[in-house]
Amino acid sequence: MQDLSFTVDSLTEICKNTFTSPIEENIIKLEGFYSPGNNKKYGGVYYDILHDENKLSKFTLVVPARLREDLVSKKYYVFEGHLNKTTNNFNDGTIKLQFKATKLKGRKDEFQFITKAEFSVVQERFKRPIPFLDQLLLDKILNDQKPVINLITGTNSIVGEDYRSQLINSEFYTINEHKVNLSNSQEIGKKIQLLSKLESDMLIVMRGGGSGLEIFNDVALCKASLECNMPFVTAIGHQEDVTLLEKCADKGFGTPTAFGSFLQNIVDRYRNQIKDRTTLNERITLLEKDLALVSKDREERLLKAENAIKEEILRGQKEKDKVEQIFKTREKQYLYVSFALLFLLIVCLLIIFL
Repeated sequence: MQDLSFTVDSLTEICKNTFTSPIEENIIKLEGFYSPGNNKKYGGVYYDILHDENKLSKFTLVVPARLREDLVSKKYYVFEGHLNKTTNNFNDGTIKLQFKATKLKGRKDEFQFITKAEFSVVQERFKRPIPFLDQLLLDKILNDQKPVINLITGTNSIVGEDYRSQLINSEFYTINEHKVNLSNSQEIGKKIQLLSKLESDMLIVMRGGGSGLEIFNDVALCKASLECNMPFVTAIGHQEDVTLLEKCADKGFGTPTAFGSFLQNIVDRYRNQIKDRTTLNERITLLEKDLALVSKDREERLLKAENAIKEEILRGQKEKDKVEQIFKTREKQYLYVSFALLFLLIVCLLIIFL
């Protein structure tokens, strides 16, 4: 997520017409003049005021006691925190703006206010949906597709070497570099308008640091970027350089090198997912083999038990047949003995009576 930084004027202009805003979901920076409130602490925080130079625009500044100790009245500060919008307690339909400060980023003794035209451009930016660029690029790579990136850079610029030095696996992308005169805002704007008509996944303006960055504060140029049909990205100057064009971008990188690192990180995430998927498939294969072995062992045990039972039944049948044969043999023997005894009895009777 890009660095979202606002003055009291610009944020008031953005918020005054809508009750909800995507800014409320983000950590943002807000700068302005500080004035203490009634010096009463509620729940560990103070309710003070952050306002513009003329006090025409202001926010209720909810500041923790630990931060308040470093604040001086009428000094210009930069805070980091969350925007909170609520309705007025009097139910009159008005919106109450509060900024809950979590960090004190610093104090400015020299500052520059942006114009109302620049306010309106930033406001237009938040009417566009914020794309999840990393997931967009990752999904394409996972589907065996190369994300197409159109890159605008200077005619004689060598900053391409900066991002390429970080992008080790450039083969995962199709990057088309377009050279223009980055000292001419109209030429840059026309190139943006031309490339926005082409089918691609991202349009980026890239330039190194140094003088001449004020060209990227041109309102017409920023409006051209807002008309892009694809995500618009910047990688301009050094980390501390923040232009109006970057504030209008869907994502802003502090340097071209950071952009290269971002692209390489997507590739690394892809490889990790493939590795995890491969590891999962290998585990599934091993489990299937183990299941097959268990099933085979079970079948073998069942077959062995079945054969043992059959053998026991056969052996029992043989024992039964053997016993029956013994009984039959003995019956015959008893019969023969009976006949013999009967014969002897008859002979004895014949001898006696004869």
